[in-house]
Amino acid sequence: MNTVAMLKLTHTQVEPVQTICLVVDGNSHATQLLNPAVPEHGLLVSEALLPLIRTVAMMMASLRLDFTGRMQEHITDEADWFAARLLVLGVKQFHLDVSLLPMLQTANARAQAFAEIHGLPFQAAGMKMSLHAGRANNVLLMDLPADTLAQNMGLLANSLALKHKISLQSHFCHFL
Repeated sequence: MNTVAMLKLTHTQVEPVQTICLVVDGNSHATQLLNPAVPEHGLLVSEALLPLIRTVAMMMASLRLDFTGRMQEHITDEADWFAARLLVLGVKQFHLDVSLLPMLQTANARAQAFAEIHGLPFQAAGMKMSLHAGRANNVLLMDLPADTLAQNMGLLANSLALKHKISLQSHFCHFL
């Protein structure tokens, strides 16, 4: 392979991304995630202000439910939430500890199945191995397409801008 071909290959593999710091305060049943101090590691966005993530996670979990018996207390699991974030936000990579790789593989499989059922675009999310030392437990770092948010406007404004951008995506119009 010559140098020009290698440069083209390298260029096509590198896609510009934007790191988002998702405050996952919406999972209030998971008390280990709650932490009042939220450090900035990227553009701050609140998951609680993005209700489509919860909707998709619940819809995904409902596909596995047996409605003839007694309902369990929590119907979603961690993989449902990651799959929903992947589909709704278009996550390219999650910054996670390597121990979460099996969960991410499950999330990718669920997201792909859900996308096929509903005719949604799908691209599996990768993992950027990351240590969580010094990071609040209620913070999830992820890489999204570079043009996701034009500027950092603060937690509330970033969240509302992202919610608006999601609502304009034609493939999610029928969920809203």
